[in-house]
Amino acid sequence: MKMITNYPMVDRIRSLEKFNTPKNHVLQILIFIAVFMAASIVQSVIVTIGIMPKLMKWTYELMESNGGSLDYDEAMKLVTEFMMDPSLTVLTLFSTLAITLTVFFYCRVFEGRKLSTIGLSKKGAFPQYLLGLGVGFAMFSAVVGISYLMGGLTANGLANGKISGILLALLGFGIQGMSEEVLCRGYFMTTTLRHHKPWVAIVSNSVIFAILHGANPGISLLALVNLFLCGVMFSLYVLRTDNLWGACALHSIWNFVQGNFFGLPVSGIDSGDSVFSFSLNEGMNLANGGTFGAEAGLPTTIVLSAVIAILLFVPFGKKQEAAA
Repeated sequence: MKMITNYPMVDRIRSLEKFNTPKNHVLQILIFIAVFMAASIVQSVIVTIGIMPKLMKWTYELMESNGGSLDYDEAMKLVTEFMMDPSLTVLTLFSTLAITLTVFFYCRVFEGRKLSTIGLSKKGAFPQYLLGLGVGFAMFSAVVGISYLMGGLTANGLANGKISGILLALLGFGIQGMSEEVLCRGYFMTTTLRHHKPWVAIVSNSVIFAILHGANPGISLLALVNLFLCGVMFSLYVLRTDNLWGACALHSIWNFVQGNFFGLPVSGIDSGDSVFSFSLNEGMNLANGGTFGAEAGLPTTIVLSAVIAILLFVPFGKKQEAAA
């Protein structure tokens, strides 16, 4: 079986006349960090403005109930609980639009690129997005199925989550999934592809993708490995489908189904209302991922590895050829 190595996106990016990016990969990474930091600052401002009224009310009620005093350890515990409120999670999801807009601004103004070079071309956008939704739903359903068979999960039936909360989460994850794909694959991977081989672009953006999630609650070594594999899978999906829309959809639905369909933690974070309820069985972290969620479990490793193998070796599409 031969590996697929011919990606039209690579040739198209290298043939562009207007694409101002340095050849030095270390410098490309440093620029990426600067872009990410700028986007994070904008996002933080949005989140701060959004939570300020609730934070002030919460602080007043807390101090009033504790007679105006609170020791440090108790205060930190309560702040953590406040920040993990699912309603704030939804706000954070929507605020990631700042990342997408910052990347658009940087690529257009500083790299002189059209947005189509990020992979967001209008041609075939809708069918590719629908396909990505289907693939993502099937993939995470497979993860849940394997975890259940391994004894990692207990099914508790319907969760009776609020429809409004579920729909808000769906829209929020649609924005959040797109923001991470625009940042890591649409911008950084394509910038790297300009002067470097595809495997360099795939590995480097996947390592960065894993690092960006390194501070999430419940992170583990297997979680980082799976996050890296996620990055590789998304990268190959973009290269094989020759656009970013499908990966945006796959990423978004993967997170949404995980948290708001099956009711599991999303990278260690509770996303609120869900359709179904599943419990993580204690002592089965290898099967269910523990507090980080299924992304830190062996079933995710199995599913991601299988999909990566398909993307690497199974030919589909007239423009892609197999090569040794």
